Amino acid sequence: MSQELIVATFGTLDEAQRAARDFKNFETDGQGLRIESGVMVQKDALGALKVLDQYSRPHWGTVIGAATGALIGLLGGPVGAIAGLAIGGGVGLGAREIEAHLDSRLTRTIEGELKPGGWALVLETHDPAPAQIDEIVHGYGGQVFRQALAW
Repeated sequence: MSQELIVATFGTLDEAQRAARDFKNFETDGQGLRIESGVMVQKDALGALKVLDQYSRPHWGTVIGAATGALIGLLGGPVGAIAGLAIGGGVGLGAREIEAHLDSRLTRTIEGELKPGGWALVLETHDPAPAQIDEIVHGYGGQVFRQALAW
């Protein structure tokens, strides 16, 4: 069973919400995707990340995974680091250990893609279905980024 961090960036809240709905429907239909945790964020005019909506199994509620929290910390600068630690904090691995597993080139690419006012879905998944994920994200004009998680 493979585990993957997926980041999908969008220009508008509507696009991000529609993609989130489609991911949830895709998972509910039992088509191979299992979402462990996720979060929707917006990059504000100053470059800080604001958490809009949190997701977790079974109802995409409030628990955020360690990799998701660490990535938000890396993307959001000092304010994001505090938010990332707060939402990803209750996990066995330390924040520095998790950040060491995240590819810095990928993080820089996502930072460049996520413009002020833009939105992103950050998901930790099991058994990702790349073609279907790409179809959903690109269908709403978004970009998708992935990293395998090895813990």
